Amino acid sequence: MTTRAARILESVPAETIAWLTEPDNPAVAALTRRTILGEPDDAATAALWSRRNEYPPVAAILDEQLKDGSWMKPSQDYKKYQGSLWQVHLLGELWASGDDPRVRKAADYAFSRQLEDGSWSASNARPAASIPCLTSNVGRALARMGGARDERVVAALASIVNLWRELGRVDCRWAEDWHLNPHCHMLTPKELLFLGEVPADVWPDGAAELRDECIALLRDKAILRCVPEEARAFHEAMWERKPAERVGFRTSYLAKHPELHYAEKPGWTRFGYPISYNSDALEALWALMRVGAKPEAEYEPALELVRKTADKQMRWSLRNTFNGKMLADIEKKGQPSKWLTLRALQVLEWAES
Repeated sequence: MTTRAARILESVPAETIAWLTEPDNPAVAALTRRTILGEPDDAATAALWSRRNEYPPVAAILDEQLKDGSWMKPSQDYKKYQGSLWQVHLLGELWASGDDPRVRKAADYAFSRQLEDGSWSASNARPAASIPCLTSNVGRALARMGGARDERVVAALASIVNLWRELGRVDCRWAEDWHLNPHCHMLTPKELLFLGEVPADVWPDGAAELRDECIALLRDKAILRCVPEEARAFHEAMWERKPAERVGFRTSYLAKHPELHYAEKPGWTRFGYPISYNSDALEALWALMRVGAKPEAEYEPALELVRKTADKQMRWSLRNTFNGKMLADIEKKGQPSKWLTLRALQVLEWAES
């Protein structure tokens, strides 16, 4: 954490800082004190940090927990956005305290559902349904909630490193034939976010190289320019074919279209919190910041998007939300978001460093 006041404070009205440090969202208040105001951890900040699980959405999620630490039966671990693995992810995004016995029970349940290779499955612990975005989300949450050095979290990180090495690309094992990109652009921030929660001294072999690969992929596409303009025609042609004819179709399509033309991903321009397996430009920038990447010229379009979406009080509104689908609503769509505002201020401070 920084020990000096952020330079971005020169652009932020005092009323916005007062709003961020209100006690209704203890995690945001404490993190603002630490990262934006650069204050040492005094008694007031420590008191806020200890109250993180009193934040109403965290309390509501924990109130729904079953005795074994889960929320639904094991076969529904990945039921959007109410299954047990989703709750672990959401608790991590809300910076829930791992000192709480209920959070530790949730962690124990998640670990009980971990596959032998360290990953997590989207379908009742079936290895064939292991996916790296889920593994990154759950692993990141467990690391943030007290398990950053836990050997099971490190094993989860190793699983995504090993998958990357096996495939030669950042992607799911089964996904290559179904999209034109040579990698899953949605996955790159998720893997960086996971890496950012685990101390580098316990990273498995190859993790640093995976970090560099994810950074390069985001930089190559200027973060936002990741949608091939040919994708619609490709998918229409793909689904017109019989299942047996779809195998290898991507290869033949690319042979006829060797140069793809990339456009911005619209959903990545509408910032949300929390986010699922997808991402957005703000989260991707924050992921780069969290792994110590240097600001690059290629990130400027995404940074300019962050700057221009602030209101006059330097607050950012929630434009993408899963409210109504989760066990607890988190802020209000269309209204200023403390989570997004803190994240945006941290990113802009990093960009100007």
